[in-house]
Amino acid sequence: MGLLHFEQLANNLPESFWLIDIATKQVVFVNEAYERLWGGRMEDLRRDRFSWLSCVHPDDRPRLRRVIAENRFGGVNETLRALHPDGSVRWLQLRSFAMADDHGRIHSVGGIALDITQVVAQRDELSASIAINRSILDALPAHIALLDQDGCILAVNAGWRQFAEENDYPDDTAGVGLNYLSLCASSGVATAESSAHIEAGLRAVLDGRQSEYSTVYPCHGNTTERWFRLLATPLHNPGRGAVVMHINVTESVKAERQLAQAAHYDALTGLPNRLLVKDRIEQALAAANRQHTKVAVLVIDLDRFKLVNDTFGHGVGDALLVAAADRIATALRESDTVGRMGADEFAIVIPDLESSEDAAMAAQRIMDALARPIHAEGQELYAQASVGIALFPEDGSEAQTLIRNADTAMYRAKEVGRNNLQFYTASLNARAQGQLQMVIDLRRALERDEFCLHYQPKVSCVSGEIVGFEALLRWQHPTLGLVPPDRFIPLLEDTGGIIPVGAWVLRQACDQAVAWHRLGVGTPSVAVNLSVRQLQQSDLVALIRDELARSGLDPAALELEITESMLMHNVEDSIATLDALKQLGVRISVDDFGTGYSSLSYLKRFPLDSVKVDRSFVQDIVADPGDVSITRAVITLAHNLKLRVVAEGVETEAQLALLASNGCDEIQGYYFSRPIPVAETEAMLLAGRCLPANLLHAHGTHLPAAEALPSLAVPAAPMSTPTTGGLQGLLSRTVLDVTQEVLNFFPWPMLGVDENGLVIAINPQAGNWLGNAALLGEAARDCLPEPLLGILALRDSRPRRVIIAHHAHHVFCRPLGTAEQPRGWLLIALPEERS
Repeated sequence: MGLLHFEQLANNLPESFWLIDIATKQVVFVNEAYERLWGGRMEDLRRDRFSWLSCVHPDDRPRLRRVIAENRFGGVNETLRALHPDGSVRWLQLRSFAMADDHGRIHSVGGIALDITQVVAQRDELSASIAINRSILDALPAHIALLDQDGCILAVNAGWRQFAEENDYPDDTAGVGLNYLSLCASSGVATAESSAHIEAGLRAVLDGRQSEYSTVYPCHGNTTERWFRLLATPLHNPGRGAVVMHINVTESVKAERQLAQAAHYDALTGLPNRLLVKDRIEQALAAANRQHTKVAVLVIDLDRFKLVNDTFGHGVGDALLVAAADRIATALRESDTVGRMGADEFAIVIPDLESSEDAAMAAQRIMDALARPIHAEGQELYAQASVGIALFPEDGSEAQTLIRNADTAMYRAKEVGRNNLQFYTASLNARAQGQLQMVIDLRRALERDEFCLHYQPKVSCVSGEIVGFEALLRWQHPTLGLVPPDRFIPLLEDTGGIIPVGAWVLRQACDQAVAWHRLGVGTPSVAVNLSVRQLQQSDLVALIRDELARSGLDPAALELEITESMLMHNVEDSIATLDALKQLGVRISVDDFGTGYSSLSYLKRFPLDSVKVDRSFVQDIVADPGDVSITRAVITLAHNLKLRVVAEGVETEAQLALLASNGCDEIQGYYFSRPIPVAETEAMLLAGRCLPANLLHAHGTHLPAAEALPSLAVPAAPMSTPTTGGLQGLLSRTVLDVTQEVLNFFPWPMLGVDENGLVIAINPQAGNWLGNAALLGEAARDCLPEPLLGILALRDSRPRRVIIAHHAHHVFCRPLGTAEQPRGWLLIALPEERS
């Protein structure tokens, strides 16, 4: 019964099992699983104990013969392939062992074969998946490392390894096995404070207390300046570690610095400009409020500076301004601020003032410094200055008020003979009496029909044709005549009269635009300026909607102009209001662009159609390289944000030619026409007046050279892994989990296609671009647009321009793995403005 039970048990085991008697060298037992696993017959094995070798794959037989010869009494542990008569192959794990009696004498050798065919197939599939995912990570334009929960580097991609080689890492491990937190602390690329901040952020990610950590840090070489963005995110399961990416953002940082410099500093003198001066005043006022001290604001204007420009030219005039700026700065304390407000006007901020006499003494030192001869471009010049002084808290509690009052005092200094200083005092308020009377008259002007609109044409730099008009308010006063806008519009703003007057302007402008369209000479748009108070109106959107419906004007023919500073007054409310206006179909433009505080991050959030370059940049654009650079930067920035660019204040042919050659879309200014009454606009349209054809510029889009995107040139190389026990299993799962996470961090559309033509990776940006996020596992030929299939077929790393869903991109094709033996291809699509 014992032997019978044994045979029944053995024959029901899934493993193949047999026994060989050492004395007779015969197989004394083999179970039925042998024929199913090996593909041979049990009778053959009983006759010849080596007959199983005939079932082994020919490539495996020599190894098995050698192993059996070396382990005659057990100890074999080998993987092999069994070749069945029908041609199928099964993977087996073969083990042999010795069997001894009670005295330890070996009498038999047993053998067991386990079917591992499915395990091998799963292993191969996993290995292939790991390889393709590693290839994707290697092809990404970033330095990537995988960390364990303690911050030790488990693996790095090709970009990381290349960076390590280029920067002389001490060994060839590229940091694998080292603690990343310790590397950050000892790198010396940041201050101790910022290093501590980086370490704390990374630790929070590793501990699962923070879903993401990002910072920009400097990593300068011996001769180059570089900045990188560090982005760390935890793996899916807490405690498993994190993925760290370093992305080269040097060009972005430099561009932002240059833009900040251009936006807040005067290009000629290097002094703070009007924006920064105002900011310094506000800082000084905040400190003075806390410390109960005084602040002085001085406005300085060089007397008869225009005569210098007219006599000696702008070169000498510029040299005089630079020298004057230096003289003024040397006459002040380090804690004081001197800035250039524009042209020949400077402003001084003196904080921590004890008395008004101290401000007068500072002004006198400045005038004395300017009185000494100045040598400019071979000319000996003498500069005189008129100085106006306003004090906090006596003359105002806000920066703009103090600047205005100091400016008023400066003009008083000019009136009384120049080259002197004047305080803003109560006596100057006498002038305000005239302003008060004007406010009274303004309240009656609308009902007396004293307002009218003049229109200034906006002209295309491409076609030369009139494309629209800006509606400009004029006041025909019964006794003062035509009052300049800068005298009465601020009063309308201050008194709230701009609300009813603004509604009147909107109605008149819409009706006039409809009248132009009926002339049959095109469909010029009309631009209406909105004030701060109007933008804050709760019923503004409804008012504009009703006027469009009443007049029948196409919403696309109405443009609303809002100054840059207005947008930044209350960003979130401004965005909400503009979004609602945009839903009506009207166009929105930023006026006086370049004079406000708006940043790129905010500007991208506004639903804008165009920007108007402030006339202060256009005025000296021909003579001032700084203004050229700023204007070119504004045009480039606007076009990258898909905005049209309008330059206002264009007065000369040279200004027009320079703007057109730099890609400006439209111009407006006295060169073409000053603001004119309605009747003259109709005559101008009927006459078909245009810009001179020789000054026009046809826009084109230029495909950037491949070297314009150096950060994408990441070599394809295998991902580095440590060889310590147990890491391979962790790394296999990690790579599979991380690849998609890493792709998701990039702002550009990316998708991977393997060597069989299947989509194996896609980020949300690519899904949005292609209009289908569910492409994983699909055949590329069935789901990708023809332009992308063409790029895959070419397998050329050069950028190719494609247009999909009306969006132009430059698409790069990168091999997954080596270029000689790619495992697939990664498509990276950069939006055309990014390229």
